[in-house]
Amino acid sequence: MLAYCIRRIGHPDAEDVAAGVFSVAWRRRDEIEWSTARPWLYGIARGVLSNRWRSNRRRTRLIGRMSGLAETLSVSPDVVVVQKTQDEEVLAALRGLRGNDQEVLMLSAWEELSAPEIAITLEISTSAAEHRLHRAKRRLARALESQERRGR
Repeated sequence: MLAYCIRRIGHPDAEDVAAGVFSVAWRRRDEIEWSTARPWLYGIARGVLSNRWRSNRRRTRLIGRMSGLAETLSVSPDVVVVQKTQDEEVLAALRGLRGNDQEVLMLSAWEELSAPEIAITLEISTSAAEHRLHRAKRRLARALESQERRGR
């Protein structure tokens, strides 16, 4: 869970977010279906991260209004992680995809969730998760091919 949070929000805040996930999970422990606890936790993590991002955006806008300064943009965690050229190319192609495609690909590749687990995490049917994953992989492959053609 900590690695999931680090990849999405960066190391300084990831421990707080992971703790928030388990705090929510503890409060909702009676709802846990133990056979699907892992993707259920990822679903909670998505919610905690979304709340954190919304809160940060609101805070940033408020500071900008109060100080008259432009809103600052934070560097995404994947920029910090990238070390190899091939990784940079894949991440560049991934960043060019829609948010939903990015999320389903990251859940599959980074979190190693299966389509049924992704379905639970995203609160969609297994069929929809399989379809989204298939489409996202196709779009990523096309983006990589396009980058390769431009690079020649």
